[in-house]
Amino acid sequence: MALPRKPRLTKQQFSEICEQIADGMSLTRICNENAKYPSWKTVLRHVQDTDEAYQEYRKARALQAEVLRDQIIDIIEQPLPDEPKLAMAEVQRRRLEVDQKDKYVRQLAPLGVRNKAEDNDTKVSGTITLKWDDSNQ
Repeated sequence: MALPRKPRLTKQQFSEICEQIADGMSLTRICNENAKYPSWKTVLRHVQDTDEAYQEYRKARALQAEVLRDQIIDIIEQPLPDEPKLAMAEVQRRRLEVDQKDKYVRQLAPLGVRNKAEDNDTKVSGTITLKWDDSNQ
């Protein structure tokens, strides 16, 4: 008789992990820095195997995208150094950081915080007719 397997990831742990993701932390950092959580691979397997977990994880990632958008604004609004050379270097560094975060945000939640297609109703309907006239032959 087989014994029931102990779950590698409890619902409580998964909820805590999703909360931290929504706060802007990466999954790998959460799992590597806290010994009470399983590895990030176990968490991702759980997300793959369970529809409910997938929905919760997806919501956490959408909220994380909003946090990253706020961080982008904070980076842009910081004052620059007074020295011109340092200011130009800082502008370039910030540009790299903002571009990287912006790209990641667009990948995380391309449809916004609700992450629903109906919020971005950009449907175009119509008819296209192509016709070739062979009368020149």
